[in-house]
Amino acid sequence: MSGIFKKLSAQDVKITPFEAHKQYNTVDLGSIGASTASLSWSGKNKSEFSTGSRQYYQIDKLYYRNYIEERAHRLELDDATYTTQERRLYQSASVLSLSQKTFGSEVQPNHFSLTVSNGAFTYSIADDGFGNLYDINVGKDNFPNEDNRVLYISPVNGFKRTDLNLDYEIGDNYVNTPFSNGYNKSVYDDSYFRNTVTYYNNNFIIASKYGISFIGQNNKDNSKVTIENRSYLNFNNDDFTISFYYKPGVQFNTWVLSEGTEYILTKEGAQNTTPLGTQIGGSFSLSTSGALDLTTTPSNPAYPYRLSLTGDTSSGIKAILNFERYDGNTVSSVTGSIYTISDVGKLIHVLVQKKGNLLEIYKNGVLVESTTDVTTKACQNKSDITLFKKQNPDGSYNISENDFIDNAGGFNISQLQIWNQSMTNNQIAMVSESLTGTYPVGNIFYDNGFVVLTHPRYMGLFDGGSLDSLSYKNTHLITENEYQCTMTEDEFEFTTNISARRIPFSDNDEIANFATGSNFKPYITTIGLYDNDGNLLVVGKLAQPIKASSETDTTFVIRFDT
Repeated sequence: MSGIFKKLSAQDVKITPFEAHKQYNTVDLGSIGASTASLSWSGKNKSEFSTGSRQYYQIDKLYYRNYIEERAHRLELDDATYTTQERRLYQSASVLSLSQKTFGSEVQPNHFSLTVSNGAFTYSIADDGFGNLYDINVGKDNFPNEDNRVLYISPVNGFKRTDLNLDYEIGDNYVNTPFSNGYNKSVYDDSYFRNTVTYYNNNFIIASKYGISFIGQNNKDNSKVTIENRSYLNFNNDDFTISFYYKPGVQFNTWVLSEGTEYILTKEGAQNTTPLGTQIGGSFSLSTSGALDLTTTPSNPAYPYRLSLTGDTSSGIKAILNFERYDGNTVSSVTGSIYTISDVGKLIHVLVQKKGNLLEIYKNGVLVESTTDVTTKACQNKSDITLFKKQNPDGSYNISENDFIDNAGGFNISQLQIWNQSMTNNQIAMVSESLTGTYPVGNIFYDNGFVVLTHPRYMGLFDGGSLDSLSYKNTHLITENEYQCTMTEDEFEFTTNISARRIPFSDNDEIANFATGSNFKPYITTIGLYDNDGNLLVVGKLAQPIKASSETDTTFVIRFDT
């Protein structure tokens, strides 16, 4: 339809995106379309899920479950980095959802905060710009960096296995349980290093008001946990830190009275290797079938760390922790009490570290004992790490006493962490009080406009709590569209306005005499933008009519925002 439509070129179109921000400050969630919810895991069949359990399942599947392994399939791939955004979902969570009308295309990083009262406590939460939430009153500067945590066995998902008869995948009991003797399975640890952890006849216990899981020994004298050997789990002259929580019960106190010795964590004994002639498992011909299969052989006798406990009643009732290193010739050790009878039923944090030439033991953030590390050679081997046992060179393990392995009151462990650095006094205090060892208490998903409080101390904050304040700045992406509509002096020289017709009706096609002369030029009042199918998309109205020029080109610029 030449003369009615004119096609624009790419040079005629300019699209400029820009951002606009608006600050929201409120104490009334309803006024901005926001809401809170308390979520909880359920081992029931999905048909029996409560609303909170369904929401938990959805958030877990979309944002948390197997996060590191499956990051390539996640929508927020470009918006979150797993090395800076810590994601761990425990058995419950508190969620704050914002309306997209208020958060726009995203919540602006470093501009979110909320204050919540729950019971006698008030919590002030803010984001760190990386998608993590932290408690403002605690801060985030005196914590060690997640990148330095080379081993972490919380275990985050231990709560799913407190009932070993339950198949939580289908929400019903096993017909033939695979865990009749305890939990036996290899899984990844909770660190970014994805260490292989193998459980042997263990159980899991929720033994804290915060809901964290403890690894138990399930009343089995052969119960243990192994962590596959990795080079970064050996430390020679390097600084390192090991920390964990335990909660002594009555049976643990009974074990202390027996004055026996048990092992908490060791890295020594045997290794998995190809058999070498005279070594155990290696004295056979290479022509024998399976001669080069991996087998157990003695490892280098040196070890980077050994933690053992000994009951002591010489002056009161105590459990003495012995932290040792061995370089093949010299043993360095430091001992200190980490238990008295008043500790029964309490959550106790223990931390040991090599700091320079010192070996140190801390209990609940307070230094118990320190001594000089006198090892001079490499303290490393290719053995796996073992919890609750000490491995011998022939691959066998010691047998534990009944009171130490008791389900209800023996020695159970939680939040086991190994760091490839030593810590300052401030960092030790923070790790001791934090439960999880790092500062994040939850996550904010900027692009999706919702917040999840996941930390064991904070995951129930909205359950019975009240919002005191909420503040955030949004981001609205706005696009300025500019179209330059140019008409030459010989284009659009007619008008379809009925006032220019001989009889002013739309059915009459005859043009009035005054509009047929060579001097006639129409006035431009409206400009329309159409698609290729002739559909009107945009209408631009001029403030006043403009007469088409007979001498020069005329350009009309249309701008609008989307």
